[in-house]
Amino acid sequence: MAGVLSRPLTRATWLSLAPLIFALVMRKQGGFYYRSIISTVCIGIMATFGVAASLVLPLLGRRGWINWLVARGYYKLCGALLDISTTVEGKQYLDPSYGPAVYVCNHQSSLDVLMMASVFPKMTSVVAKKAIKYYPFLGWFMILSNAIFLDRKNRDSAVKEARQAALDIHRKKTSVWLFPEGTRGRPLEIDMLPFKKGAFYMAVQAQVPIIPIVISNYQNIYNSKAKRFTNGNVKIRVLPPIPTSGVDESSEAVDRLSNYVRDQMLVALREISPDPIASSS
Repeated sequence: MAGVLSRPLTRATWLSLAPLIFALVMRKQGGFYYRSIISTVCIGIMATFGVAASLVLPLLGRRGWINWLVARGYYKLCGALLDISTTVEGKQYLDPSYGPAVYVCNHQSSLDVLMMASVFPKMTSVVAKKAIKYYPFLGWFMILSNAIFLDRKNRDSAVKEARQAALDIHRKKTSVWLFPEGTRGRPLEIDMLPFKKGAFYMAVQAQVPIIPIVISNYQNIYNSKAKRFTNGNVKIRVLPPIPTSGVDESSEAVDRLSNYVRDQMLVALREISPDPIASSS
């Protein structure tokens, strides 16, 4: 063993290790484009791994671990290479032993995927826009992991898929993760867009609690318009479950539920977010 450890590394070994060494050296120094490339490469790596995991884990009776395993892998890999971490409050509310739930999270940018990966629960599916289904690797992985694709341009199709998801919550004993804003919010403001109602109809139809997850405003770390992408720590707060038992499916009742959840999340967002950086424009 001592003889093996004392052997000098070959040139081929050094060349194979060079990209990793370079990435680790640059984890606190890389600029916007370099860090964006690293993030994209990490997504590609974990999506490819996810395709394999989606084929193997069901054979082991662990289908509910697919998204969780890929998410944690992405957070560990990309977080290490970009020197970005999260501090999470309220982790106890993510315990899948409490049963299925509808998780709703605020949406700021493409970097949300990294923050989401740090808290993504087991036994949970993702709701995504239909276009992602056609992305190489990422789309293949999401199809195999039973993601729910909604066609926002076709309301009847979206409603049908949401109703099926509500049935699957109980039939498959799985939770669902959504971004109720529907699109990316305002990174320069500590605010959220109005919520779309799909997540709340789904929770009411399934009679499962809604668990809000609030990611602090992180435009001090990432802002695509300002070409800012640096390292740092992001706070995440998981709020207590909000029950839906007794809430009827009327538009007025769902509106009240949606507004209540949004109000709770907005209070938390303003409490945990750093002061915004003034725009240079």
